[in-house]
Amino acid sequence: MSAHRPLSLGTASAAPGEIAYGWYTVADLPTGHLERLPVVIARGREPGPTLWLTANIHGDEVTGTAVVHDVVNPALLPDLRGTVVALPSLNPAGLHTRRRKPYLDPRDPNRLFPGHEPPGAELVDQPRAHPGVTEMGLAALFAELRASADLYIDLHCYGLQAASFIIRDHILFHDEAERPALADLLARLDALCRFSGLPVVHEVSAARYVARSLHRSTSGAALNFARIPAITVELGLIGGVDPDALAAGTTAVRNILKGNAMLPGPLEPIRSVPQPAVDFPTVRDSTPRARTSGVIRYHVIPGQVFRAGELLATLTDLHGRPLADGELRAEADGWVLALARGAICYQGQAALHVATRHAAPELERFPGA
Repeated sequence: MSAHRPLSLGTASAAPGEIAYGWYTVADLPTGHLERLPVVIARGREPGPTLWLTANIHGDEVTGTAVVHDVVNPALLPDLRGTVVALPSLNPAGLHTRRRKPYLDPRDPNRLFPGHEPPGAELVDQPRAHPGVTEMGLAALFAELRASADLYIDLHCYGLQAASFIIRDHILFHDEAERPALADLLARLDALCRFSGLPVVHEVSAARYVARSLHRSTSGAALNFARIPAITVELGLIGGVDPDALAAGTTAVRNILKGNAMLPGPLEPIRSVPQPAVDFPTVRDSTPRARTSGVIRYHVIPGQVFRAGELLATLTDLHGRPLADGELRAEADGWVLALARGAICYQGQAALHVATRHAAPELERFPGA
């Protein structure tokens, strides 16, 4: 619990029963301006956990920002126990240009948080790039999170046509002796997912997870470096505020506050977005892939459940004539996370983002450990 922790971040500082607004500086710019992040701290009169809530680390994913605004405001204070530290945008530079990445750095900012490097990484022929201004600024912010957070939620959006759901990261360890100590973290992660009321999708295989630097994402770093229960919440379309996803995200965050005794009242069902009825755990994947190039026509929508072999999409030529190898069928049972293409799909591209049957362990060694 966080009753005696400092409740300040950047220029924002809240006493019990207060909400405070301020800025956290992540970089000095050559123009003399500052790259700074908006901060809102809501502190209840009664002690309780500290939950960090962030959004918009990808500049074109904006529904999460609206969720922060709708949850963390003066109306939250009367019933709040503990503290919510909220950053409505982790990437104002990307928000300003309506792009995923900030103009300060060409890399994905959600791969730049501190994290354990895979064994042998120092032996790679090409040395790791020197930390850039964004990476150094996020490292400093992460140190603040690590020092004060009991729980962490990061809000994202997923695609042009997409469902709303939780991505659950792997809990990875280097030594088998660590496993018993991770049981509590695993139980708290289970509860975080369960309280939300959204469907849960496991992250990609551990090998792909580390190879794609997902252990250095916001939630990956919090979970595997700081050992803080953390989830990524995906909220529908990219590029604008999705009203149905906004309602779902707002309810999910409030449910997590209620589940952790930070707000009173029962958990609320989420009805504004699809709740796929599957009786098996799932993993995130991008499949099937097109065997030819063509105009794509989808036969499913985000949130829809499918069975192995079911027709998901077809490809035609520009005249509308069916193509050989133009039928794209499900490779396993699952449900649709997002439609990956607009009108055109090229050979070798994934046509859909899906959640398919998952059997990986909840705790795993770092690949190569």
